[in-house]
Amino acid sequence: MRPHPDWARAGRGALAGVLAGAVAVGVGQLVAGLISPGASPVVAVGQLQIDFTPPALKNFAIRAFGSYDKQILVGGILVVLALFAAALGVLAARRLAYGLAGLGVFAAIGVTAAATRPAATPAGVLPALAAAAAAAAALPVLIRAATRPGTAPRQASPAGRVAAAVTPMAAKTPSPARP
Repeated sequence: MRPHPDWARAGRGALAGVLAGAVAVGVGQLVAGLISPGASPVVAVGQLQIDFTPPALKNFAIRAFGSYDKQILVGGILVVLALFAAALGVLAARRLAYGLAGLGVFAAIGVTAAATRPAATPAGVLPALAAAAAAAAALPVLIRAATRPGTAPRQASPAGRVAAAVTPMAAKTPSPARP
């Protein structure tokens, strides 16, 4: 049984969203590497999350994960980012403006996180802005590719099944020579 076309479209939209999110993370990391590794949007959001986490929860994380607490935090941020990007891709597959609006919200979070760090500089927001710009450029291209006609799963017609059933027989029968 083939998936319903709306589910297939949503799946392709989700994949496009995740890919656009990966582009954003990659560009943000690249720009941060050129400016300052601490300016990474993922790191800035992680630090902002730590600032707003209740002390009891912070202490629990340190006890439970030991020296790996920061890696767990970054991994969690990346998982949430992927889920959010997939949801934006599904929305963008319906209407591109929905996905771009969600991307704007994500950009605002990244810029706010970078701008509110204790040692923030004006250049510190550049990785988040570059990430948002890259995702805004990638998302429409990926959504167009994911939703263009012909990307839907094809269903065999009854005539196609008959032709496939006859083909092995036709291969055994020599065809007449043409003049």
